[in-house]
Amino acid sequence: MQIFPIISVAVPIVLAICVPLVLQKYGHKNERKHRWLLYGACVLFFISWYLPSPLIDGQDTSFTTHFVGGGVFTGLLWLYLKLAIKWRDHWLIEVFSLFALVSALGCINELAELVMVKIGLARITLTDTSWDIAANSLGALAVYIAYLGAKVLRKK
Repeated sequence: MQIFPIISVAVPIVLAICVPLVLQKYGHKNERKHRWLLYGACVLFFISWYLPSPLIDGQDTSFTTHFVGGGVFTGLLWLYLKLAIKWRDHWLIEVFSLFALVSALGCINELAELVMVKIGLARITLTDTSWDIAANSLGALAVYIAYLGAKVLRKK
């Protein structure tokens, strides 16, 4: 049985349902206005599992999967949460919070991969963790740069 097709569907469905409910429970009714970011993130998470990735040093690192489904996904999730709770702070705090989120989710992903391999649910190499972290971080950075660009354009 392949576990990854199940993950590619289950994670976005659970997030798309649960995250808005949690935000609404804590009084963030404004989240609906920005929910398209959450849904976009979830769609990209799903799609990312099926995108081709380049070989790096002759190894399949799933770079594209991590860039899109790890980094861009996390960047959009972060932006959705930021806008939903109307959080505004210094740009350095924003960058740090995004980096912390992409790092935490990336760490959870790598630990899940390790567990799945060790209990026999997946057959993947575990030697590409550095590339996974780099791809996750670059994807999140791309979203943050796009966010800053959109802010500048909006001010004009």
